[in-house]
Amino acid sequence: MISRRPLDRSGARPNARLSLIAGAAAAAVLTGLTGQARADEPPASCQTRCVDIPVPAQTAAPPELAPGEKGPDGLAPGELYIEGDAVTGVQDSDEVQADGSVQARYEGRTLRADHLTYNRQSGLVTARGNAQIINPDGTVQYADTVTLDDDLLAGVATGFATRLEDGVKLAAATAVRRSETVNELNRAVFTPCLICTEDGEPREPTWSIQADRVIQDQGARTVYYRDAVIRVAGVPVFYSPVFWHPDPTAERASGLLVPEVSISDRRGVSYEQPYLWVISPYQDLIISPQINTEVNPLLNLDWRKRFWSGEVRGRGGVTYEQDFGDVALRDGSGNVLTNPVTGDILYDRNVQYGEERTRSYILADGVFNIDENWRWGFSAERTNDKFMFDRYSISDVYTDRGLYLTDYRRLISQIYAERQTPTSYFSIAAMAFQSLRAVGDFTQPTLIGFQDDGVLPIVAPLVESRFDLGRIAGGRLRLRGSAVALTRTDYVGAPVLNPAYAVPGAPDGAAGLPGVDTRRASAVLDWRRVMITEGGLRFEPFAEARGDAYSISELAAGAPDESIFRASATLGVDLRYPLIRRFGWGHMLLEPMAQIAISPDADIDPRIPNEDSQAVELDETTLFETSKFPGYDLYEGGLRVSLGGRLSAEWGQGRRASLFVGRMYRANEEVGYRRPTAGNPAVTYDPTGISETESDWVVAATFTPFARVNGFSRARLDGDTFDIRRAETGVTAFYQRNFVSIRHVIERTDPDPVAGGLTDFQYVQASGQLFIRGPWGLTANVTRDLDENLWRRSEVGFLYEDDCIRVEVVYERNENSILARDRASEGVFLRLTLATFGVSGYERTSSR
Repeated sequence: MISRRPLDRSGARPNARLSLIAGAAAAAVLTGLTGQARADEPPASCQTRCVDIPVPAQTAAPPELAPGEKGPDGLAPGELYIEGDAVTGVQDSDEVQADGSVQARYEGRTLRADHLTYNRQSGLVTARGNAQIINPDGTVQYADTVTLDDDLLAGVATGFATRLEDGVKLAAATAVRRSETVNELNRAVFTPCLICTEDGEPREPTWSIQADRVIQDQGARTVYYRDAVIRVAGVPVFYSPVFWHPDPTAERASGLLVPEVSISDRRGVSYEQPYLWVISPYQDLIISPQINTEVNPLLNLDWRKRFWSGEVRGRGGVTYEQDFGDVALRDGSGNVLTNPVTGDILYDRNVQYGEERTRSYILADGVFNIDENWRWGFSAERTNDKFMFDRYSISDVYTDRGLYLTDYRRLISQIYAERQTPTSYFSIAAMAFQSLRAVGDFTQPTLIGFQDDGVLPIVAPLVESRFDLGRIAGGRLRLRGSAVALTRTDYVGAPVLNPAYAVPGAPDGAAGLPGVDTRRASAVLDWRRVMITEGGLRFEPFAEARGDAYSISELAAGAPDESIFRASATLGVDLRYPLIRRFGWGHMLLEPMAQIAISPDADIDPRIPNEDSQAVELDETTLFETSKFPGYDLYEGGLRVSLGGRLSAEWGQGRRASLFVGRMYRANEEVGYRRPTAGNPAVTYDPTGISETESDWVVAATFTPFARVNGFSRARLDGDTFDIRRAETGVTAFYQRNFVSIRHVIERTDPDPVAGGLTDFQYVQASGQLFIRGPWGLTANVTRDLDENLWRRSEVGFLYEDDCIRVEVVYERNENSILARDRASEGVFLRLTLATFGVSGYERTSSR
């Protein structure tokens, strides 16, 4: 054991200088060069055998020791321990050598090698033969040889290889540490892919970057390459004399991201190259110019910034271009040209028309915490070209931003504040909408129109609140409040307006007709208590009192303002009696349930517009609600009883199934829920399923027959004929990397104004991924309209996926494109995922 003493700057070198072989210099050289790896399975030289370098282990560094205090290895600070099969020159030689299973320990670090040499005159330390430097935190670096200098700053390693935390592997003929922050690899290879087969034989990585010289600048968090060659499956596909990318160990760094490539019948070939600009640790910007062969370029921006109390994200894009799409052909007099044989309208396909102008969009949102209970936020969604997202295949448009959401092909801009505690909730918001829904007769030669934004209300304000008032008479008492003001600039008819106040034959947005304005305030006080008898009957009595106040303007042209007040109260009880039976194979649970509720008859005032209760989902989740309407404008009254039952079973290894059946009975019909049929207002229909004395039947089932196979089905059946009014069934199955998902939807709740009876709208959606041979497979995502026998949207593609890359070449056909007239739009897209570089490429536009 040798104690280390400081270097005598006069030139004398103490014999104890052997401690130079230990950790500080070694760790400085190799940790700075490459990152970390673990010692339990060291790699061999590429010329001998192949071993994939293991992921580094992360262990805590040992605590600092006081002078004279010994560490876990039995050494005090400054002491060195060295052993080997043979150690010579320790006392009287300028060179100390150790051979055969050499191990040296110093201040928590261990050096292992086949041979070690320390030269007292030059101060150089050299370790040869399977050198391993094991650091106090458990990390290890490997090399054939390691040489360190006297100042502990410079060093050289040969036959070097290591693996970073994210699976990136680096190998080099030589590794040189130039300074504390700059390292150099010569004849180096960079890859996140596997480099060995299961049999331990070398394999060509799926992709790699090879270079004559690689400079890792830790200060700049960047890796630079000289004479870089990117290889895919060993084949060179790209060469650059200079190339760089962020250090994989860096959390974020500026640089080019994976490009996006697509081919469409609208824009031609499109190439989008994103560039990430890291402005600060809390702010970045992605600049993504989209270059198209058939239309002008589009510039996309994606900005994010995090503040101490919240964050903001804003996406936007701008271009300067004409309209483009399909246009009907006309003669010199402006008449539409048709096929003389079939009579079909003739179109000029994918043409540019109109004047060039600036086209842009913005999709932004932010949220900020005021204190532990309060926060505020906003969203901004707008475009000055309603074809914008379709023309340029912009993804992630209709996603969740802000507190309130809208439905598909509508944009929402809002500002809100909310307060939430364990016993209360309060929010206030204002919002405006923009519609991107196409309207009109799509068979006509005129350009497609869009829903008038003026028929959509400006909401300011919208207030929602809930307060738990504590326990009274053994139950929970809660107060709920709601208030809203809706302002429209243009006329809107049914189903917002009652037929008695709708203008016959007037379309939404009809010129000269005023838009109805509504202001409402509501308060609900409800009480509920849960009791369970000794026999297991769950008994929940409840009571509810409610009041609404309305102020309505412009209900009809020249009509005075209307003020309406109404009140209601409900008394009832929920009953459930779960019964369980155990068997040798598992157990079954039978749960009968019922609700009895009584209220005054509902006051369905025809003057009140139906703003928030148009869509009623009668299913197993709403059957036992005291009011099945989602809002306040419609509500339930009278005597009503809901009955249902659930049977479920569970058997080994997570297999289970359940079935629910229920319906509601009411004392009297409620004709106020019925709506007039389009084109024949004298004939009404019931879209809710609850207006008659016996409601529609509600059926729901779930099943998991095998591991990784899940299914569900829910349906509304006509109360008299058991015909399907609405149904949805889905099955999803996984096996290793393969999966399939199928969903079938039937909708028959609206009448057919022409043929009579109910509309029959049903479709099937299917998606899946199937690997046929090794990493090669197929992917698909299709929607089939069963009424029209038409593939509404189809995506099929080829797939390659291994440990470090996923490539999909996808063909898309869209029959629903609002840009293509009486035909489908088509395109080919590329999805690409590279390990350590993330995902890029075409993605389907999401829906809210």
